[in-house]
Amino acid sequence: MKKGKTLILVSLSVFLIFALAIVAFSFSAANPQEKANELQFNNVVKKVSAFFKNNKDKLQIGEGDIIAEVNGIPIYKNEFELRKGLALASGVQADNIDDYILQKLIREKVQEYLASKYNIKVSQNEINAYIEKEKKEFNEYPEAKKKLNELIAASGMTEVEYWNTYEKYNARRILLFNKLYNSIIEEGIKRGELKKVEQMTSDVQNEHKKYFDSIVDKYVKTAKISISDKYKAMFKGF
Repeated sequence: MKKGKTLILVSLSVFLIFALAIVAFSFSAANPQEKANELQFNNVVKKVSAFFKNNKDKLQIGEGDIIAEVNGIPIYKNEFELRKGLALASGVQADNIDDYILQKLIREKVQEYLASKYNIKVSQNEINAYIEKEKKEFNEYPEAKKKLNELIAASGMTEVEYWNTYEKYNARRILLFNKLYNSIIEEGIKRGELKKVEQMTSDVQNEHKKYFDSIVDKYVKTAKISISDKYKAMFKGF
């Protein structure tokens, strides 16, 4: 499978199809394994579409009850249920799915907190530009565009709703976390904790990711986390 098509599938949803990204779905059916991957992909799209169709209200991320706060940053019930529903539809398995999703969101909120400490922001213009780039990439790969259109149609959304709600939510997170990643890596190089390199290799990428994760881990461990009284029973094992 060409790299461009792989990236298209990843951009189709950062977490929506993340379980399938590792199987590198191919649009070619020449290989039996690729055909199996395609069937698996189509099955996930079907389940995700059904979830969207029955839970369009969950796309209003910053509305409704607040389940928890991480360093003062809220985790809304809508966002939690959106992520949980998509994880289940994508085949994610966890001993306790509620705790699993909460941990994921806590880590993201810690990164949002870190972004504020670094004075990192994402403008609406940047989000719009990112989405327009995605649209262009989909248009360059008709097979990928067809899959996206199938998902949108089956979910009961219009294209405008998809790009202006769900994908806008993804775009903001991608851009914010990418800026944070670059800032932390640059700071690590300035401090001498990471070596400055002329060429990016897989080993360097792994080293950078490990460094970034270690910084985030440190802040996760010291984060001030409070769960709303209404939802404490839900996360009693947390």
